[in-house]
Amino acid sequence: MGNGVREFIEMLSRAAEPLGAWIVAHRRVLTKIGAVLGVAIGGPILALYMLPYALSPFAPTLDLRQDLYTLNRPVAFTFLDDQGDVVGRRGAIVGERLKLDEMPPYLPAAFIAMEDRRFYTNMGIDPWGILRALVADIQARHWVAGGSTITQQTAKILFTNSARNVSRKLTDMLDAVALNKALSKQQILELYLNRLYLGSGAYGVDGAAHVYFGKSARDLTLSQAAMLATLTRAPSAFSPRRDLARAQQRADMVLDAMADTGAITQEQADEAKAHPAVITDRTRQDARNYFLDTAANDAQALVDGKYTGDLIVHTTMEPKIQDAAHADAVKVIEGKQGRRDRAHEAAVVVMKLDGAVSALLGGVDYDESTYNRATQAHRQPGSAFKPFVYLAALEAGLTPWDERTDGPVDINGWQPTNYGGRDYGTVTLADALAHSINRVTAEVAQEVGIPAVIEAAQRCGITSPLQPNASLALGTSDVTPMELTSAYAAFASGGYKIAPYLVTEIDDDAGHVLYKRRTPEERRIIADHVDRDLTAMMYDVVTEGTGRGAALWNREAAGKTGTTQDYHDAWFVGFTTDYVTGVWVGNDEATPMRGVTGGSLPAELWRMVMTTAEKGLPARPLDRSPPGVPVDQMLTSGLPLGADEESNGAVVNGQPQPQPQQPQSGEEHRSFWDWLFGSDDRRPPQNPPQPPGNDEQN
Repeated sequence: MGNGVREFIEMLSRAAEPLGAWIVAHRRVLTKIGAVLGVAIGGPILALYMLPYALSPFAPTLDLRQDLYTLNRPVAFTFLDDQGDVVGRRGAIVGERLKLDEMPPYLPAAFIAMEDRRFYTNMGIDPWGILRALVADIQARHWVAGGSTITQQTAKILFTNSARNVSRKLTDMLDAVALNKALSKQQILELYLNRLYLGSGAYGVDGAAHVYFGKSARDLTLSQAAMLATLTRAPSAFSPRRDLARAQQRADMVLDAMADTGAITQEQADEAKAHPAVITDRTRQDARNYFLDTAANDAQALVDGKYTGDLIVHTTMEPKIQDAAHADAVKVIEGKQGRRDRAHEAAVVVMKLDGAVSALLGGVDYDESTYNRATQAHRQPGSAFKPFVYLAALEAGLTPWDERTDGPVDINGWQPTNYGGRDYGTVTLADALAHSINRVTAEVAQEVGIPAVIEAAQRCGITSPLQPNASLALGTSDVTPMELTSAYAAFASGGYKIAPYLVTEIDDDAGHVLYKRRTPEERRIIADHVDRDLTAMMYDVVTEGTGRGAALWNREAAGKTGTTQDYHDAWFVGFTTDYVTGVWVGNDEATPMRGVTGGSLPAELWRMVMTTAEKGLPARPLDRSPPGVPVDQMLTSGLPLGADEESNGAVVNGQPQPQPQQPQSGEEHRSFWDWLFGSDDRRPPQNPPQPPGNDEQN
């Protein structure tokens, strides 16, 4: 040691001698101060460590007979389609209850690394975690950290609310100690991972895995598991659907924490960072929610609050039709013509002839708007209401072949006009409906009486209020797409009362049947011959009238277009022998579109949806009156009614009659040889002269 260093040490020793003497002189005082400080600092720390033991005698006894996986959690609806396959979930999206050994090991490790690194060693309460949280709260002067263990979080999920106060924290601690005494660490962790809320309606890691990644939690990658672990604190704010890049950055922090705890290696963390998780596109799945929202409401009403657990709901949905309705609506509305014509929304209802709803679309983008236009939007139907006028007329004794002269009409000062201002001259009632002639329809309504029209519409299923004025004949009273479609189902079914339904059976999660639909007795509301006449008239709408754009290749269809004043609403509602479908196109603010009629975008969308619905089904003719022969004459002459299955045509005097050729709308309706050699033999038939445009306006 050098002389300089030695001298420096001796100098320090001489300087410290007075301090040492002072300490010796005041050792009693210093001892007391040390004791006070020791108690002040060490006492609370010791108390924290002793807290689990102190609380243990006061911890409540848990009733393990109750289902802790559903306790204090929103009801989970699991929906099955018409074939019994899962098509969606509403309420609490829970997925499966998975055991730890069914999960990849890094999944629970990710949550432990972020939420409770001493989970396996603490007694449900972590003193160091509480101390850190207390310091953070004091510095911030408000609750910013809770220091909760996984066991405490589980207790809060099961037993308490989300309020942040001392009373709730103490309750959580007591419940956490009780959980720790009653359940093993494995059971607590399983319960936690199957119960915690992870945003977007998802409860538990399996529900969240399906929501964000479209897969079971069994199959999650390391980067996906890390992303789920970021959602425990603020699942809505941290949702990857809100900001995927930020969610990926937070997942990197989880991966680093897992590497720090030894759950994974740094190489594994780096590999996961190099391949960050991305979320699935739920556009198609979310579009099903218009159907599922309605089915969930129906299911709750059917069980009438008598059961509060999770429900398995069997529905009438046909996914191929539901998904096609959404895809086709997006194609039509967001296509060139839809954008040009300023049409922004659409609603579609497809049902079988017994009322089973196969598809229900309440808008083009569920994420943008959950408002269900199919069931909630009351809009004027325009000329789509006219079949009820002609139903009342047929029931009053008129026939489709009765003639009326189209001319100026004045009904107490109301003077309806035809679309385009055209005069049609003398026409049959069938022609008046096919070409949607307003003035003839208004006069017919006056002949039979507006009360008779209202009664006919209500008998078929219109439940919205109908104003008893002359303009009702042209569809000025609001209805919903659902009720108008179900009312047309009375025509399609052959004249029977049809009530729409989406739910066929409801079971609890143990498989017990809580509700099962019974087929109601058939109730005829339209005479058979009247319904045949009306179907024939609506068939003409599609083959030669305003609904030609809805014609299906090699398959008979009937229906009616509807367009309201200033193009606020446009409709096509029609049916085949298999389905009845209603389509509405318009804007939520009731702003006018640019020239959109029922025979344009709605008819196009109807044809697209029905093409999917009818695929693979045999083509059958509609049950309609033969053209040009009044039904009463057929009845008195003994001539057969209906259509010949083989010829797919009408029968008059026992002989099949030629049918109008279906209108074509492009290459899809030409055979390969026609396309190859340029044949023009399959072009559409010539139609009667039409006013400008291809539909009507009230």
